[in-house]
Amino acid sequence: MSSSLSRLAESLKPKQQGVMFSEKFKTKVVQLEQSMHFNTDRSTSIHDNQSLNYSLEMDIKNSGDHFGGRNSSVSCLMTRWDMHKEYESFKILGDLAIEAAEDIPLALRTNEDGSPNPIEYYVQETWGLIYDKGHVCKAHTHWPSVWSYTYCVSACDDCAPLCFPTNDGHHAISPRTGQLIVFPSWVNHFVPEHQCDHERIMISGNLDVVWKK
Repeated sequence: MSSSLSRLAESLKPKQQGVMFSEKFKTKVVQLEQSMHFNTDRSTSIHDNQSLNYSLEMDIKNSGDHFGGRNSSVSCLMTRWDMHKEYESFKILGDLAIEAAEDIPLALRTNEDGSPNPIEYYVQETWGLIYDKGHVCKAHTHWPSVWSYTYCVSACDDCAPLCFPTNDGHHAISPRTGQLIVFPSWVNHFVPEHQCDHERIMISGNLDVVWKK
């Protein structure tokens, strides 16, 4: 790991905001930044994690398009699936996603005496995406993984949201640069048509359980 990314990994401390849009499951919305503070509404604001975002963007563009338009659900540029094995920036982000997932109550099991027994996770796969105007991501799930995550490397206020269908429509989360979202992999989600000229640069990934004998 380069010294600059090592220092960045130490300084990025996730603040977590649970967003409940269903009675059946909870999703974590995490804002990553180097010096974070809470606003009065308990949401977090981002200051400076440009180094990580720059590395992620460059690594996505250097890897290039491997699956875009050939994946059944995504029409945008899509990299290879194992970016965390090749690029340090993706490994750092995966570790932060694991940290966020481990803090979700649903990620705990109990011992015979009822005490909490945290579940250990690993990054199964992770990839980068670049949405240009007109690109979409059709409704899909990431089952049979346990947790999935998406991270916003770069977006503007007009970029397409991440949407989770509900009984009366959908719950939309607008992307913010530096925003990490962790959700159960079996939850259906989609991205409507991207209608602005700004690149919507994202990371997606899946976490699975480390099974111990």
